Amino acid sequence: MAVISLIGSVQTFFYLLLFQSKRKKSLSDYILMLFLFLLGLVFFDNYLRNTNFYLENPEFRGITYCLPILAGPLMYFYAVLITNSTQKFSRYLWLFILPFLFFLTYFLATYYFLPTGEKIAYYRLATNKPWAMIYASEFFLVFSFPVYALLSLFKLENHARNIGSNFSYTEGISLTWLKTVYILIFVVDILDVITNILSDLIPLFSVQTGDNIAYSINVVLIFVIGYYGFKQTLIYPSNIPDLNLPENQTVSEIQAEENVPPTPKYIKSGLEDSEADHYYASLISIIEKDRLYLDGKLGIKTIADKLGISVNHLSQVINQKSERNFFRFINEYRVEEAKMLLSDQSSQKFTILAIAFDCGFNSKSSFNTIFKAYTGKTPSEFSQSTQI
Repeated sequence: MAVISLIGSVQTFFYLLLFQSKRKKSLSDYILMLFLFLLGLVFFDNYLRNTNFYLENPEFRGITYCLPILAGPLMYFYAVLITNSTQKFSRYLWLFILPFLFFLTYFLATYYFLPTGEKIAYYRLATNKPWAMIYASEFFLVFSFPVYALLSLFKLENHARNIGSNFSYTEGISLTWLKTVYILIFVVDILDVITNILSDLIPLFSVQTGDNIAYSINVVLIFVIGYYGFKQTLIYPSNIPDLNLPENQTVSEIQAEENVPPTPKYIKSGLEDSEADHYYASLISIIEKDRLYLDGKLGIKTIADKLGISVNHLSQVINQKSERNFFRFINEYRVEEAKMLLSDQSSQKFTILAIAFDCGFNSKSSFNTIFKAYTGKTPSEFSQSTQI
């Protein structure tokens, strides 16, 4: 098991070196790097424990004890920043760091600077007869990760709802990989808590055994976090405001629903109905004249800038006048373009993928999914039906 922990530690530091080569690193990248650094130290600490290093060098015991308390908030910070258009560290986020600073200060004052002999005595007393502060620190160590994983999942779910209001595509911005990681982290940590409890009640395995199982699974998760985190680019362009529109649909739900119009409520938006009609007419004109929907990376800010209005007002116009969000509004044009090409005999020489790219889709899978959501048929089925 020492080898597994060593692999995890080496893996995290390898990704840290890889991140150094990433151009235009964002604040979320630096948060992820710090998160990986702390996990690397925790993995290395577990490696030392499994090699009996601390038995020979007890003065170093507990040196990384408080780090998991900080790693949990960092995991949440990454989810907050990567889904935030401004990439700004809000002041309220500092509150999540207070438990780490509190316990770090406490152990610096009572443990870390003690002579070796007193450290050993302190550690034995804390293990055999723990007091309130030890129980409190253990509580944060045990429950910080699953709690912050759950908070991160709520943040990612909110991001999924907002994608349809900001973008006409999902590739590279859906953060499915991150959601999967946080779900696994939550499950693994809950299982680790259960095994730790059972190890006290049922002497079938030790606490260390349960921890080792969790560390083994986390090695795989670190690989996923490092790999996809390095590839992840900024989702929002600069200066685009957050759109916390009260829509209840996610982009994935378009697969299951045909034309269920969203019903957002805009309170005190300041946009008159006559203005909305004017903007909507201008929107239709510029969309159809310039065929903006053919841009596979089209975002709502691009069109808002062309029209000279705010992103929020444009989103309101699209929702109220077309009864669709931005994603569905743009992809309906793309589907109509695809239907025309698929029905054209001269386009039969092109592959489905080529037609998908020509119509503004970024992949064959998204083309198939969205096309079927609107027409009830896959592109291939539609093409065959027009040839009969």
